[in-house]
Amino acid sequence: MNRTQRLTLIGIFLGIFLAALDQTIVATALPRIVQDLGGMDKYAWVGTSYLLASTIGVPIFGRLADLVSSRMLLLWAIVIFLAGSMLSGLSGTMEQLIAFRGLQGVGGGALFAVATTTIGLLFSPRERGKFQGLFGAVFAIASVVGPWLGGLLTDHLSWHWIFYINVPVGAVAVYFIAVHMPALKPASTHRFDLGGALTLALWTIPLLLATSWGGHEYAWTSPVILGLFAWAAAGLALFVYVETHTREPLFDLTLFQNPVFRWASVALFFFGAAFLSAMFFLPLYLIQVKGISATMSGLTITPLTLGAIVGAIGSGQIASRWGRYKPLMIGGMSWLLLNFLAMHWIIQVDTPLWQVLALMVSMGLGLGPGMPLFTLAVQNAVPPERMGTASSATQFFRQIGSTIGIALMGAVLAASLQSQLAANLPPQFSGGKVDLSAMRDPGALERSFEQSLEQTLTELQEALAGDPEAKAALLQNPLLPDELKGMLQGPPPPEAYRSMILERVRTQLQKQAEELKLQMTTALNLAITEAMKQVYLYAAWLVVLGLAATFLIPDARLEGRAHFSPED
Repeated sequence: MNRTQRLTLIGIFLGIFLAALDQTIVATALPRIVQDLGGMDKYAWVGTSYLLASTIGVPIFGRLADLVSSRMLLLWAIVIFLAGSMLSGLSGTMEQLIAFRGLQGVGGGALFAVATTTIGLLFSPRERGKFQGLFGAVFAIASVVGPWLGGLLTDHLSWHWIFYINVPVGAVAVYFIAVHMPALKPASTHRFDLGGALTLALWTIPLLLATSWGGHEYAWTSPVILGLFAWAAAGLALFVYVETHTREPLFDLTLFQNPVFRWASVALFFFGAAFLSAMFFLPLYLIQVKGISATMSGLTITPLTLGAIVGAIGSGQIASRWGRYKPLMIGGMSWLLLNFLAMHWIIQVDTPLWQVLALMVSMGLGLGPGMPLFTLAVQNAVPPERMGTASSATQFFRQIGSTIGIALMGAVLAASLQSQLAANLPPQFSGGKVDLSAMRDPGALERSFEQSLEQTLTELQEALAGDPEAKAALLQNPLLPDELKGMLQGPPPPEAYRSMILERVRTQLQKQAEELKLQMTTALNLAITEAMKQVYLYAAWLVVLGLAATFLIPDARLEGRAHFSPED
């Protein structure tokens, strides 16, 4: 690697770090943002707008990388991202923040697409492996740093700085790319397929919205979700029609005739679903069951991420030295399958924390190779004029798989939780219905009991004073002792006795609340653990499908030279 390539990589990795960081840094700052800007009903859209824009931006900018200079496109991607960052930090309303997060998402998706393509153009097939591995490692590091940095900046400066921090780092990336990166111009000129871009959005947006909202904002069988799925299906049919009748399509569907691209895309879809299933739900178990503090909650997936970093870098280095990728793919997916099954079989409420952390590191080692190797295989199998389209497609299918995978595993988690809670909750909680929205907060259960106790005492005081509504509410309270209910059905006691009755009831209810709290905690911990086991069992089937597709990828050696020299 010469000086030009090295300095170009610095700029690329800085840009990738920022785009990956912004996918996680906002989460810890959102409560403060809502407190300042209002718009609690639009809370989820801050993340959804970024997801939609970045997912659509990946294939569009991947195709543009086949049409124009990669250097110019990468600079535009960073500028769009930084503009979105500055405007997000300056937002005065939630609507403005949502819109500018979408602009950020366009820049972030463009960064991922063009950076991956640039590595494929700048280096030979044998060299790409180690740099694609570093690409995956940078992404993994950003996912760990993001929540921690978001909380730090929000607590010590303000939430605006989670966006402003991108500007100086992005300016450094712009310098390295503008000054040191070769132009990497395509060999010939082509037309951009605007119709393909519009119809891509026509099916991608409703699909992502349906999978993001299903089971949360709306029931899966609601008219809204079913309508979105129908819209996505119709949009996909129109997209395929447009792409098969366009001379220079946005997404050349003939790429699926290439068996490496075809089966790598299928494998990446299932890999993406399994990847986020492994990461997304673990904090719930670690915080609620294993008692990791709220201040450390942003770092709960660090062991898994560290394993993924080692797996990504190591597999990339081995592929570059060995000149083969398929055995490493199969080995990584097989190891991941074993670890998912181990999580299903081993994890219990009383499993020592060190065993859980060790399994997370081991699981990360299986996830890591999938980050660089599938892209490496695809880039090795396509001509340079289709490098951008093919490279961005690998990210697009992984992203779609991740979104659908989280939706499916979320449904598995919710169904398992509800059935386990119904079986294990104290009999006073008929039907096993509890509010699961605050489960990631380990103090939520205790606060809930305290609020319930104070509300009961307030109602009791009002009932003893003769309030018929308070009396009716208390008679319906399953936690109130039968003796007290019998007393309430008679005439109100003299005022002199009311304070004595209240104090005696307070002591009795506090003792009862402590017992119920222990029973509730035990039931919740058991339900969460069993639900996690089910998630990993179903996720193992996703890995099996991904592994089957991986076996069908033709094996090939990494040979040849870079398509462009650094002086181009």
